[in-house]
Amino acid sequence: MREAFAVLFSLFFFVASYPYAKNLQLSGYDAIFQLKHYFSQPYEFGGKNRLVFTKRVWRLTILHFLLLLGLNFLIFLLIQPFWGIIIAVVLELVILHFLLLFCSVLLLPVENCIKKSYIKKAKKILDGFRGVKIAITGSFGKSSTKNFLTQMLKSRFSVCCTPKNFNTPMGLCKTANENLKKDDDILVVEMGARKKGDIAELMTMLKPSYGILTAIGEQHLETFGSLEAVKNTKFELCEHMCTGGCVVFDRASENTNELFKKYRGEKKGCLRKGDFAYIESLKMSASGCKFKLHLGEKVVEIKTKVIGELILSDFVLAAAMAYLLGVDERSIARVALQLKPFPHRLQIIKTSLSTIIDDSYNSNPQGAEQALKALRLFKGKKIVVTPGFVEQGERQYELNYKFGKLIASSCDELVIMNKVNQTALFMGAKAGGMQEKHIHFAKNRQTQAEKLHRLQQKGSVVLFENDLPDNFK
Repeated sequence: MREAFAVLFSLFFFVASYPYAKNLQLSGYDAIFQLKHYFSQPYEFGGKNRLVFTKRVWRLTILHFLLLLGLNFLIFLLIQPFWGIIIAVVLELVILHFLLLFCSVLLLPVENCIKKSYIKKAKKILDGFRGVKIAITGSFGKSSTKNFLTQMLKSRFSVCCTPKNFNTPMGLCKTANENLKKDDDILVVEMGARKKGDIAELMTMLKPSYGILTAIGEQHLETFGSLEAVKNTKFELCEHMCTGGCVVFDRASENTNELFKKYRGEKKGCLRKGDFAYIESLKMSASGCKFKLHLGEKVVEIKTKVIGELILSDFVLAAAMAYLLGVDERSIARVALQLKPFPHRLQIIKTSLSTIIDDSYNSNPQGAEQALKALRLFKGKKIVVTPGFVEQGERQYELNYKFGKLIASSCDELVIMNKVNQTALFMGAKAGGMQEKHIHFAKNRQTQAEKLHRLQQKGSVVLFENDLPDNFK
C-alpha cells in the first residue's frame, strides 16, 4: 500500500511541476534567473506558452520524475508516523521548484557535452563554407535588418540566414547543421547577447568578414548590469571580425556611433547626412513611406509599405550591405516595393472593425517610441495595449514611467497587461494627463479581449506594444 502511495504522490508532484518546467524553459534554463525571480513568476498551467518537449526537456523531466519517485519511496517506507509523512509531503511540495532546478543543474555537464558536439559539427561546416559570412548584432533591429538584407541579396545570390530569432550558439549550430548548403553564396547570421562574451562566442564560431551593428540602447540591463557593458559586448563583433570585409554601423544611434569611431577596421557609417548610406525627403503615412536613398554616389527613389523610423534605419543598413556586396540600387528599390512589415514588428493588420498595429515582439524604449509615432499617423480612436518593458534592471520603473507619459499623449485608451509594470505605467500615464477612467487593466488575454470589445469602435486603431511570455506575472 505504501509503495502505491509513493508512486501516486510522485505522479502528482510530477504533474504539478509543469508550470515550473515551462518557466524554466522560457528563461533559457537559467537557474539563477529562476531563483532571483522566484516570487515574480506565475504558477499556471494555461497561458500563451506551452512546454516544448525537446530532447533536453525529456532528459530533465525523466531525471526529475526519478528523483521524485526515490524521494517519495523514502518518505512512505522510512517514515512511520502518519503526521511525519504529512509534514514530509508538504515540505516536498514547498521545495518542488527547487528540486526541478537541482535536476537542471545536475544535467548541466551532460547538456554542455551535447552542446559541444553540436558546436564541433557546426564549426567544421562553417570553416569549410567558402561563401560570404555576415554577422548582425545590436540591441534591436537585428531581425528586421537580417530579413531585409536576405531579401535584397536573394535578387542576385543564393542566401541562407538564421531562421526566426535564432541568435544563440545553438541557433547558429542548427542553421549550419540543417539549413546551410555547400553551394550557398552568402550566410547571414543574427547574433543576440545577454551577457559579456556571448557575441565573442558566436563570432569565434562563424568567423565572418562582414558585419552590421544596429542601434544600441537600454536592453537586457538586468543581465548586463549597465549600458556600457552592453556596448562593450556588442563591440565584440568588431574585435573578432576577419579581414577582407567591412562593418556597417548605424550612426543615428549615439551608442553605435561611439563604436564606429572606436573601430579601426574597414567600415561604413550610415544614417547621418553625408554617410555612405542615408535617407532624404522622407514622407511617411499610414499606408507606407517614400524617400530618397543615398548609396555611395548613387541616389534612388524608394517606395515601401513599411513604416516606422527605426525600421527604415534597419532597411538602410541592409541596403548598404547589399550594395557593398554587388546588389545595385535599382534591385534594392524593387525589393522595397515588395516588402511587408514582418510579423509582430509594426505589422499592420486590417479587420472589419479596427486597424491593428502589431508591435508585440520584444519591446524597448526606442522601439516603443517609434511605435507611438506610427500610431499617430492613423485617424480614429487610438488604443494602446502593453505590459511595458522587462529586464531593465534598476531602471525598469523609471523607463516604464516615462513610457506611460508618452502613451498618455498618443492615445485615447490604455490597457495595461500583466502586473509586472502596472504601477509604473499607471502613474506615468496619469502624470502625462490621462484620466483614470481611460486606464484599464488586464491580467490575461481573455480579460484583454473583453476590454477591447468594449473600448473599440468602427475605425479604431489598436497598438499592441510588447507581449510577455508566461514566466512574467
